Amino acid sequence: MGYVYTVVWFLLAAYLIYSAVKRYRMPIMYILSGFMVFLGVWELINTLSPIDLKSGVYGWIYRGVAAVILILCLIWYFWLRNRD
Repeated sequence: MGYVYTVVWFLLAAYLIYSAVKRYRMPIMYILSGFMVFLGVWELINTLSPIDLKSGVYGWIYRGVAAVILILCLIWYFWLRNRD
């Protein structure tokens, strides 16, 4: 099942990169596409290695990066919403 998640993350990253280059030229799109690449690489390493990268210290790193990206997206959303 890990390979399915890996493919999904990479497909999502490819779509976001395409959208960022062609349609939406906002920095948040580049940040989100980089995050999806990070998730795809993380899931691929988790699938291929015997170490569980979603628990322990590695799990906290994973959650920390996700929390930072979520906070950046929320800040960007509220900034765009209140800009007008």
